[in-house]
Amino acid sequence: MNAVAARMDKRGGRFAPGGADLLVLSALIALAALPLLAGRTPAALIYRPDAVLAGQWWRVFTHPLAHVSIYHLVLDAGAFLLLYRQLAPLGLARRVAIAAAAAAGSLAAAHLAPGAFASGLCGLSGAAHGLMAALGLDMALRGAARERRAGWTSLAMVVGKSLIEAATGSVFFADIHLGDIGRPIAVCHLGGVFGGAVAWAVAGGRARKTPSES
Repeated sequence: MNAVAARMDKRGGRFAPGGADLLVLSALIALAALPLLAGRTPAALIYRPDAVLAGQWWRVFTHPLAHVSIYHLVLDAGAFLLLYRQLAPLGLARRVAIAAAAAAGSLAAAHLAPGAFASGLCGLSGAAHGLMAALGLDMALRGAARERRAGWTSLAMVVGKSLIEAATGSVFFADIHLGDIGRPIAVCHLGGVFGGAVAWAVAGGRARKTPSES
């Protein structure tokens, strides 16, 4: 994916600079991570159904910003922000809608996993999977000819990975991480993929300009 982005950047294509929304998202993620610097988990931001029912409604919106460790933060937020930046050609409203739908799909899917909320839900991995699905669709169906193969490959990889994880109940590489990532809820990745793909289909992508166009 990085090699593809680099080639697109050279020809002034998809990998456009992020806007103010990227800075805002980065700042919100950084603020949510401040307790980690003191060795504490941002427990007040993590999604817990019982807490939401008790009136702590903000957890529905803040849980993707919260992480259980610096390692978890770098892994999830790094992937999410990189993918979000690559959606820049879609425009502000579309990329925000896709990110929100991916996060919502991840949260909704978590309710299908027995005992999913024993430790609460947090992190951006589900949303990042949704952004990758939307980006793959956009490249495959609306990109230039040389983008399409990379788009279909990316889409097949993220869908296949998420389906296997949902079926087995275990995320890829869970046993070889170098730091704490909490207790991953495998089905969340598939929920994120579904949310991101549906949002892309509903919102659509702007038509790409070819090099011959002004």
